[in-house]
Order: sequence, then C-alpha cells, then structure tokens
Amino acid sequence: MKSLPEVLDEARKCVKCGNCMAQCPVYVETLEEPLVARGKLGLIEAVGEGESEFNKRLGKILSQCLLCGTCAENCPNSIPADDIIREARFLLVKEKGLSLPKKAIFKYLLDSNYLMPLLLKGGASLQNLFLKKTPEESGLRLRFPMPVLDQRRLIPPLAPDSFLDIHAGWVRAEKETRRVGLFVGCVSNYLFPRIGRSALDLFLRNGVSVFIPKSQRCCGLPAFGSGDEETPRSLARKNIEAFEEEGLKEIVAPCASCASMLKLDYPLLFDESDPFRAQTLSFSSKVKDASQFLGELLPQKTGGNEFTGKSLRVTYHDPCHLRRKLGIFKEPRNLLRALPGLEYVEMAEANRCCGQGGSFNLANYDLSLKILGKKAQAIDESGADIVTTACSGCLLQLMDGLHQQGLKKEVRHLVEMIDQATLF
Repeated sequence: MKSLPEVLDEARKCVKCGNCMAQCPVYVETLEEPLVARGKLGLIEAVGEGESEFNKRLGKILSQCLLCGTCAENCPNSIPADDIIREARFLLVKEKGLSLPKKAIFKYLLDSNYLMPLLLKGGASLQNLFLKKTPEESGLRLRFPMPVLDQRRLIPPLAPDSFLDIHAGWVRAEKETRRVGLFVGCVSNYLFPRIGRSALDLFLRNGVSVFIPKSQRCCGLPAFGSGDEETPRSLARKNIEAFEEEGLKEIVAPCASCASMLKLDYPLLFDESDPFRAQTLSFSSKVKDASQFLGELLPQKTGGNEFTGKSLRVTYHDPCHLRRKLGIFKEPRNLLRALPGLEYVEMAEANRCCGQGGSFNLANYDLSLKILGKKAQAIDESGADIVTTACSGCLLQLMDGLHQQGLKKEVRHLVEMIDQATLF
C-alpha cells in the first residue's frame, strides 16, 4: 500500500476539470461536489497539505464511492481516481482503525477457519425464524428490523448445504483434455451453489477436469475495498496455498469481482521485499474469469443478430470489475449470441454501474437503489425476459433492485445461462 506522500502526489495530478461529474453514478444522483471524484481527491490533497485530517466525516465521504472506475475510464488525463480513493481508505484505517462491525466481520468471520461456515450453516436452518417468503419471488424478507439490513431488501435464502460441502477435491472429466482449478466465491458457495454446479457441469461436459480446494476462502474483496490491509493479505495466502499443491496452469472464477481481486489486487498486497510475492504473481497470472475461459472453450457467434420472434430474449449487464478492470466485454456477448433458443438484445448503457459496490450497498441502500434505477429502466426498455451478468454482487443487486422496481424480470448468472442452454 502507498504512503500519504505517494497518494498525495497521485491526487495532485487531477486538474479538477469536472469531466467526472457527468460520469460518476454517485454524483449524478446526489449533485454533491464532495462525492464526485475531483471532490474526493481535493479533500485528500487537503489532508496531505495539513489543511484537514482523517476524521469521521472524511471517512463517510470516502466510503460513498463505488470504486467502479467510471471516472478513471473517462478521465482525459487517465487519473486512476478510484485507486487513489481506495488507497486513502487504507491510510484512514491505518490511522483510525476499522469500525467495530467491520473488524468483527473481516477479521473474525471472513478470515476464520470455521466460524463463517458454522454460522452460515446454522443460519440456513434458523433463517425462517427471522425471514419470511416474498410472494411470487425467489427470495426472503426480514420479519423484524435488523441493523444494516433494510426491511425492504430482497434477501436470497442461504442454501442448506454449501457448494464446498458437496463438491471438493478433483472431479475428473470422462475424456480429459484440460485441467483447471475452480475458485467458487462466497455467493456461489453459500447462496447459489447452482452457479458453482453449472460451472462444474459445463467444464466436465467439455473435457475439463476440475480441482476444487476445500480450504479455499473468501477472495477478500469486501475487506480490501474498505481499507483493511491485513485480512485480504491473510486470505490471499490461504487461497494461493490451497491451489498451489496441484501445479495447475489455470484457475477459473465464475464471479468477475473475485477474478479481478485474485488477478489484479493480490499482487498489490505483497511488496517486492516479501518472499511470498513470487508465489502471488505466479498464482495471479493463472487466474481467468469464467466468461474468458468459456470464450476459449466454446464456439462463439461474433456477428450481430436481429430479433426473430423466439420465445425468450436475454440481455446482459457488464460488471465494472469485468469490463473496466479486466477489460473483458466481448466474450459474454458472443457466448450469449451463440446460445440456442434465446435471442440476445443489447441494453442501453450496459456498462453503467448497477450501484452495488460491496459495502456501499449496505451503508447507502437508498442511494444504491437510485443508482440502479437507470439500469432497471434500460433493462425494461430492452424488452428482455432475462437479464444476466457475470458478477455475484451485481447479481444480488439486480435481483433486489428489479424487485423494488416491480419489474418481473428473471435474473441469472451468465455461467448458469450457458450451462442450461447447452445442456442437450
């Protein structure tokens, strides 16, 4: 992580032109200058120059950033404002420490060998006491008010058995042509094991044997984005060591945010003096998002298409981590265009952030829903029956947001869509 002088040097490169104002999803909804990229960078400069300090107010302002990268993507001077804001969060945590709730979640839950699986296993059996079914929706609602969670929120039920409880170790393809490791991710593991199962089935049907380490953990992105340095570093070591023993050449993650964390952010956690850095670089070089991997594995249709009156239309939402961070946007579309029995239609501004942003959604729920409003409108206007995406966080946001908007659209993970459409 960078020092305050290094972060200050980066922040000073912003010329305050205001181009980010028309791009930032948060500013577009709030019209508050401190919440746009140039406003946040100006406040960071003030801290570095001794005119301000890291305090609760600045922490609140820095937390109101999705880290979506829209500002950086559209900056005429290529200033990575999202990275600078994230680095400032690290400096804030270093000086002030994590809040007690985040400390408890990150250090004692995400990075626990047994506590998170145990709690979620117990939660799956007790959830009906605190949650009730939502009519005509595949989700639950809170029966009673609870901290952090808004009672309007659509909550997916915890799976009775996690994916890693059912699948672990080597699963061999009948006619093996390739071997990969599968990084499952928390949402696929605990909420939607069917996504992990779809990835596994797809790989096996296409001659790919799969290694699934039982000891793999959360990728660490929620803690990393909140400015916690220690928890992601600990999780990174455990995940790298979990996959290392099999000598794999490819590691596939169905969740784009997990893939981005494993590939791009893990190397940031270990500086050049750390002996673990070489292992980290080797691991990260092997990581692929599932859409990238499937783009190599399956035949694709690269041309455009016209609606032909087929029964179902599908549209696609670009996750920020996939398109802006990993630079992957053609593969999902080409894969969808090749699916039998479905018609792909592009929505307007498919790469517009959905407003999830990890803990941003929890701390700023109403604002998160406002940001999603434009995405929901684009989905509705596309005429699609199904909206699909490649990020677990986006998946949850779209499910909840479309429910809040009263739009009866099915939300599916890209891997699940491909698996079911190519099953026969």
